[in-house]
Amino acid sequence: MTNFMHRQFATRVLRASATLTLIVLGVLANRASAQLTLDNFTSGQYVKRLNIANASDVHYAALPPNSPLGAARQTTFQIGSNLYAQSSTLDLGKGICIVDAGFGVTPALWIFYGETLSGTEVPLGLNLGGYSGFQLNFAGISTTEALLAIITVWPHDNGVPHSLELVLSPEANPISVEFPFSSFSDGGLVQADLSDIDYIFIQVQDGLSASWGITAFQAVN
Repeated sequence: MTNFMHRQFATRVLRASATLTLIVLGVLANRASAQLTLDNFTSGQYVKRLNIANASDVHYAALPPNSPLGAARQTTFQIGSNLYAQSSTLDLGKGICIVDAGFGVTPALWIFYGETLSGTEVPLGLNLGGYSGFQLNFAGISTTEALLAIITVWPHDNGVPHSLELVLSPEANPISVEFPFSSFSDGGLVQADLSDIDYIFIQVQDGLSASWGITAFQAVN
């Protein structure tokens, strides 16, 4: 993906210098606010298992026609050290995106929106004016260490990425985790930014022996 490594580096810099870190206990998913489901993980079914230390897998899957997130979903699934040669799995489709790390393994999942199936970047032109934030719906979270969830947005007006990092705690029940636009870095995302979004990047990572399942990525009021 063109400029992907530059964006990854920029995101990590933002994490260190300009992101807001919050402890998230979660909110139950049955909220009355208006919601726009951007990705419900019913399309692009894919399963990948990694068991070699520091292994990584990049995959492109088709999104439904006329998806607000473009033609394809890019996933990068990777693991760190693997002292006990355990298998870790990414299982995506059927309405859920599951990462299940083996014992002693630290997994990472990155999801990028704004590309074709061949990996060519195409700005989304996504208008989220009128919405107040993103929401990730989890079926549950299991981790022995803090699990980080980061969303980065590239508005079209100036191309400067805005990020928000949250620290997630273990949760046996379904929860909805909100990312308020006003809390993103560099003063938050204003309506001018939200009216024309080029790219969106989601990272969930760093929990030792972590497992989680995301059932939806939404914009909410």
